[in-house]
Amino acid sequence: MKTARESILRVVIACAAVAGLGNAGGAQTATPVPVATPVLVVIEPPLVDFGRVAPGSQHPAKFAIRNIGAQPVTITSVVPSCKCTGVNALKGTVIAPGASVELLATLDVPRTPGEKEAKVFLIFEGSQAPMIAMLKADATLAVRANPSFVDALKKVKGGSIVVSSEDRKPFQIKSAGGVVPVFSGFDPSKDAPRAAYTLQWSAPTAPCESMPLWWVVETDRPDCPLIPLRIRHECTGALADPLKAARYWFIPEPLGIAGRVAQGQSTVIPITIEHYNPAGKGAIVRPDWLDVKAVRSISPQIVASLDGTRPGNKDDVAVLIRVAPAPGVTGIVYGFVEIETATGRGVVAISMQVVPSDARL
Repeated sequence: MKTARESILRVVIACAAVAGLGNAGGAQTATPVPVATPVLVVIEPPLVDFGRVAPGSQHPAKFAIRNIGAQPVTITSVVPSCKCTGVNALKGTVIAPGASVELLATLDVPRTPGEKEAKVFLIFEGSQAPMIAMLKADATLAVRANPSFVDALKKVKGGSIVVSSEDRKPFQIKSAGGVVPVFSGFDPSKDAPRAAYTLQWSAPTAPCESMPLWWVVETDRPDCPLIPLRIRHECTGALADPLKAARYWFIPEPLGIAGRVAQGQSTVIPITIEHYNPAGKGAIVRPDWLDVKAVRSISPQIVASLDGTRPGNKDDVAVLIRVAPAPGVTGIVYGFVEIETATGRGVVAISMQVVPSDARL
């Protein structure tokens, strides 16, 4: 576990009284009032950087919240920046002068590769300015893409990415974006496999309603058959799921990665759905939003069924989806599965690499 620089982040929370004004003989004079002693608090360390970690992993961190002032301080609020971070209960905790309390935070790393950063905001009595404890991780597969996304915003038509193996062993790229890969400075017909490649990509031209969210690179490595890169485009943001507010839930990670799947076999993918009601400030007005009724494939290459659910917190649930390649399907598969609950339907992308039934997985 790496930490930020050894310098300590110090945030001063000062409560200053405002002097009142009064009249004496027609003249205005200031009435002195006592000024509160500033409260000094530090977070040690200010940042925990886990470095490169496996996608889908969990990582605990410890922070010391230290009172270096002369007066007790009270924690009034502890709020993570996202539901990917769990914290211990510290609201109402009083920290004596010279003492400290321990903030425990756990970062849930996404199942897709890329950097993840989270913050924990702490507010103390008498101040509205929060202190911040930060967590950071880089979800990394055995084969890494740099950048870890396709940036097609602002009408960008194309670009390049570098794909390389973490162990520097040669490998092959079989497809990119569902088609034959386009390399720069490499000819697969005459050049030997390498440990790194530069790939060219072109922005999707599909209408918004059918715009793919992911650009998937397929390799020949059993430990990393698929590398998903999120497509950043005007159609893949809020426009990608316009009905989430009406049904009161959304899919925070809209891609299920099945990895290598043999013909005739199936695998179960957990897909988390999360309560969504920004207009009502998160209030749950439809408690049945998480009642999962059905799961169905809407792509002919994939067979999908509901394998059950796994409760999470009060505002999320994992939908267990059993997926399999349709008979006769081989190679890279990128399709869609629909989740239906009591309040509506949503779609998640599914990607897998289908290999012969006798292949080693």
